[in-house]
Amino acid sequence: MLTPRIPPLPADQWPPALRDLLGASSQDGPGRVNLFGTLAHHPPLAEAWLRLAQVLTHQGTLTMRDRELAILRTSYRLGCDFVRARHEEHARLAGLTGADVAATGSPDLSAHPWHLADLAVLTTADHLARRRELPESLWRQLADRLRAEQLVELLLVIGQCAMVCTTLNTLGTPPDTPTANADAAER
Repeated sequence: MLTPRIPPLPADQWPPALRDLLGASSQDGPGRVNLFGTLAHHPPLAEAWLRLAQVLTHQGTLTMRDRELAILRTSYRLGCDFVRARHEEHARLAGLTGADVAATGSPDLSAHPWHLADLAVLTTADHLARRRELPESLWRQLADRLRAEQLVELLLVIGQCAMVCTTLNTLGTPPDTPTANADAAER
């Protein structure tokens, strides 16, 4: 889609709380201006969603590796280049190699030598992206390694990622340009 269905609002039209949230999350790197600008059309919803995203990203109990695997696979399954591109660097910081990152976007997970723990997270994202229940054997595999709060968090990370992917894809929200990032940073 070349033209967004709902164009992102420029940062000077965002409510102060949203500008503050963007500034407070600067450690998450560039690439969020158009996302925030799209969410700025509904400030209360934007603030609620961003607070959930902040908890999942900075106060969660999953390892960064598990979280980024789940996000990369979900964004691949839902065809959301916006989210996938934003999280490739996070994945590398979480210890994933370039080959690992590329393999999260492969139709055939068995083509890469994944650790069983990684494969369980990726397969979970596959099942949930297709709106399927997890098989009991996969659930047991996850439950053998993750605590209850981590199991809940994994499901919410995948669900939240799916929600963002669906929203951005449907609205045609464009990735940020370097100029958009610089302009928002100045405000």
